[in-house]
Amino acid sequence: MLLNNYKVYLGYAVALHRGKLYLSTHDFDKALKPLLTPQVFTNVPRLKTIVIDPGHGGKNPGAINKNLSMVEKELTLDLARRLKAVLESRGYRVYLTRNKDQTIDNGSRPAIASRYKADLFVCLHFNSVGSRSVQGIETYTFTPQNQPSTARSRLVDEDRKAFPTNRYDSWSTLSAFYVQRQLIKTMGGVDRGIKKARFSMMLDLQCPGILVEGGFFSHYEEARKIKTINHRIRLAEAIADGIGTYHKTLQRISNPDA
Repeated sequence: MLLNNYKVYLGYAVALHRGKLYLSTHDFDKALKPLLTPQVFTNVPRLKTIVIDPGHGGKNPGAINKNLSMVEKELTLDLARRLKAVLESRGYRVYLTRNKDQTIDNGSRPAIASRYKADLFVCLHFNSVGSRSVQGIETYTFTPQNQPSTARSRLVDEDRKAFPTNRYDSWSTLSAFYVQRQLIKTMGGVDRGIKKARFSMMLDLQCPGILVEGGFFSHYEEARKIKTINHRIRLAEAIADGIGTYHKTLQRISNPDA
């Protein structure tokens, strides 16, 4: 689906019946309402404390581009530190799940966010695939209950389960949209959209959460850009700007008469 020309992946295919298109009610509730009418949802979260999760670390290097001497765990940490600095300059309380090259089990990362009483969890990664032509930025939310993740088209047993983070589906979707939109506005390039996956580092979150894939190590030109400090500064500022827009929307919903 395109919303104002920004790509949002649905959980189910749009159906054509007697010349009319029909959207799943589940997608309407989980993908459209949070973006078009977020004010209809209750329990509007605050946004003061943000936990940033630099992907991988320690024994888990993540993606590697040997030709450019790039290791994902190093650049996610660098990006996280830059994002932390920008957000702190704007008045947020910010923590990192790791501030050095250490191994952290994915399943323990939500507990770190809970320890700091996070209002938003932002996981940072970079992509890599077998094809050297694939490029662009994408942002993930945790898959809603009773939906397949973006990489699949059919339900499996796990899809029917509700996880703690599913309580925040609407706000995760809204924050993901603003961050992805700002990343594409700022960085340009290919908009790979808002996608859904049941990532282990998100399933026990007690707050809204998103995962940003900031580009492809496997695409030579994009990797060259990611390697530069200036590009990562711009990535950090774009993510922070998207979070800022999300915060303004929360404030507007909480204080409609202000």
